[in-house]
Amino acid sequence: MHRPSRRMPPALHPEGQPPLMAGAPSRKERLLVYLYQRIAQLEMENEQLHHLRLALPEWRQRYQALADSIPQLVYTLDEQGFVLTVNAALAAWGETPQQWVGGLLATHIDEGDRERVSRIHAQLVEARRDQTQTQQFRLRTQSGEIRWLEARTALGFSAEGRFLWCQAVCRDLTPMFAPAPILGAEADRDQVNPRILELAKANEELQRKIGERFITEKALRDREAELEMEKTNLQEANTALKVLLKRREEDKRALEEQVMYNVKKLVLPFLGKVQKDNLDERQKSFLGIVEANLRDITCGFSRRLSLAYYGLTTSELKVANFIRQGKKNREIAELLNLSVRTVEAYRQAIRNKLRLQNKKVNLRTFLMSIN
Repeated sequence: MHRPSRRMPPALHPEGQPPLMAGAPSRKERLLVYLYQRIAQLEMENEQLHHLRLALPEWRQRYQALADSIPQLVYTLDEQGFVLTVNAALAAWGETPQQWVGGLLATHIDEGDRERVSRIHAQLVEARRDQTQTQQFRLRTQSGEIRWLEARTALGFSAEGRFLWCQAVCRDLTPMFAPAPILGAEADRDQVNPRILELAKANEELQRKIGERFITEKALRDREAELEMEKTNLQEANTALKVLLKRREEDKRALEEQVMYNVKKLVLPFLGKVQKDNLDERQKSFLGIVEANLRDITCGFSRRLSLAYYGLTTSELKVANFIRQGKKNREIAELLNLSVRTVEAYRQAIRNKLRLQNKKVNLRTFLMSIN
């Protein structure tokens, strides 16, 4: 049995490109060229990535050395508030970076400020935009010491809103809250630094305003919820009212149709029969008045009723509709695929059913008067 030979890929040129092929390249040959080019590109990108990975530890060391040279506390956080890096400024408080990295920043913050700082961080991350924010909080060290810090936090995001980094530089405000030195033996031991009193008073006023703001915001949110509920209730009531009005209009129309139908079918035919009997002029006059009054009563109804209640058939209704539109007999015949004679017969039947025996009455004008 003859076994087909395996086709070997074309040899590459020294530059890494496939050899030129005679004539117009086929689809497979173009695909092969593309694959070789893509492989060369991936190899180049892989080499660049390898160089970047080799340089990454050096860059980290440079960054850490730069951060450690800053006397203020510097740290970076991820989206959830976990510490990624921290500089050596912690040594002044008897702590090491290993005690911080990998844990939540909130665990090192005093309980009185912990919830507020965590909430602000979550709000900044949720905003998904580059911004800088300054806040103050109390830090509790391992020894139990309280440090007042002012953190200036900066967040960065990509154009697509992907979290990139969160870095903070903290200024130690603790010396501002230190007690005043005793000037002499006669000095009062309970003497307080005026600056501390001023800051405490300002902090108390700030806390009061924050509390008032929270109360106001809660009241606004509650009011917005109430307004939204009222809006929903009004919309539901409006919908229900529209349904009721529609039903009332339908009931009104049904009543008018019933009255019109009863008068037309149960009263007028018998009046016509009575008029054919041998009646004197006085009786005929009374019957004429009754018929005229009945027609006046139903006149307002008839304007709002469909032509079907005049006893018109489906074909006659179609012809009547075209007559109302101003169509000529020939146009109607072409539209309905009828002969002109048939359309003329329908027109005469419509006039008879509408009791328009008087030829001076224009049929289209009468049809247009019926809504």
